[in-house]
Amino acid sequence: MSQEERAAKEGRHPKVSVCVITYNQVRYIRQCLESIVNQRTAFDFEVLVGDDCSNDGTDAIVREFGDRYPRLVTPILRPRHIGGTQNLLRVYAQAKGELIAHMDGDDYMLPEKLAIQAQELDRNSDCSMCVHAIRQFDEATSRYQTRSAHAFPRKGDLAFLLMHFPYFAHSSKMFRAECHDGLDAGVGEMLDCYFHVHHASRGKILYLPQLLGVYRVKAGMSTVSGPVMSPFRVPTPGMLELTIEAIEYAGRLGVAGELSVRAKAQTYFSYAYAHLI
Repeated sequence: MSQEERAAKEGRHPKVSVCVITYNQVRYIRQCLESIVNQRTAFDFEVLVGDDCSNDGTDAIVREFGDRYPRLVTPILRPRHIGGTQNLLRVYAQAKGELIAHMDGDDYMLPEKLAIQAQELDRNSDCSMCVHAIRQFDEATSRYQTRSAHAFPRKGDLAFLLMHFPYFAHSSKMFRAECHDGLDAGVGEMLDCYFHVHHASRGKILYLPQLLGVYRVKAGMSTVSGPVMSPFRVPTPGMLELTIEAIEYAGRLGVAGELSVRAKAQTYFSYAYAHLI
């Protein structure tokens, strides 16, 4: 039975759709999914898990959770590898919630995440998305670190985002589903920040200083199959190119030319600086 048929049959209208994007993350996906199904909320939520034709056993764990939590977890298993961007877009398209919480399959939630973010978005109607502080776990050293959030405004806007790409982890993001409408997705792979630009064009970015999730550094992201922009990694030339593409998308959405020029200059500077230190 499809998600649409099941939702119609049960009369379900989940407030939040948790969209998990994964590919070959057998070492991490179980902890990710456990952290989601153990969330305690006063509202209904659903979990959509898009596995992009993994060949390491990730899909078996996704099926297991679908069997254990049939009303909560919906496995979406690709018969062939379609790439991270298309996997993400197709999972988002099946979401039924008024809010969408993005999760990469190598990260995991801390308790209260869904409840706190949904409550904050209910209280702040001028915000299109809500992000939060995270703990980062370095796979190379097996150590946890907390990234300082002292420079981040409680309510940022598209201009701040463009000048501080990206200042939050994708797995910390919850956004209003309606703000995804009208996305000019193009045909190739895109960075997370491309989606952030579109969603930030619809409202402010609410930043929470609470630690509500854990981000794995050097674990291999699942949002795109190629280069990935992250606040915790040294950028590659491919990441630089796709970041510039996201800034140009902001221009097509109406951002002033002067801001686009400044944002590109900042991006090139940050890229050069990261490779010098």
